[in-house]
Amino acid sequence: MLKKAVLFVIIIVIAYTVVSITTGSPIERVQFRSNVTDYLHKTYTMNWKIDSIDYDFKNDKFIANVISDSGISFLVDEDYYGKMMDNYASSVWRDELKKAVTQKTKEVTGSDAEVIVNVNLIREYGITYHDKVPSYSMVSQKLSSEASIYIKGNFSTIHYLQEMLEIKQWIVEKKYDAKLTFKSEKEKIYFAIPAEDLKKIKSVDDFKPYWLQIN
Repeated sequence: MLKKAVLFVIIIVIAYTVVSITTGSPIERVQFRSNVTDYLHKTYTMNWKIDSIDYDFKNDKFIANVISDSGISFLVDEDYYGKMMDNYASSVWRDELKKAVTQKTKEVTGSDAEVIVNVNLIREYGITYHDKVPSYSMVSQKLSSEASIYIKGNFSTIHYLQEMLEIKQWIVEKKYDAKLTFKSEKEKIYFAIPAEDLKKIKSVDDFKPYWLQIN
């Protein structure tokens, strides 16, 4: 009987160890969720829910996937020193840019486009806004070098440069400055424009230096 009890304990310990290595310690997972809940209550006044808790095996830490009441998905995790951090602000900006650029591209080309937006920033900077995140146009001067907009659209085979110019000019007018990439769905047309060069492009001929070859 004693041997069976010892064997059972050993099996439990081994199972717990395997689970902890592959998906993180269950006890630490519960504690992390509690810490995230406390952090969100202290940081934001908006309604939110923790959608899931994932384990980052490479960095040996948990990451919370959170959804705000407005539908913004963002992440909460801990830095190297155990301080809670989140990317809510950059998620708001990504959502803002993606929706606006997708709509504008559809207006210009007449069809849907694939738009990928990335906004990188030191997350302490974003947290200072709490849930009152300003429009990206208000912060683009500081973040344009850390942001990118990728547009893969059904551009005209003849007037693609005019269409791209119209979208580029609109982005500048909206102060949505970021590295801008255009790619055609059908043709081997690929332009990559640094954020600091957006205002330099005033005609279709100005696109030429930014043409990238696709093999």
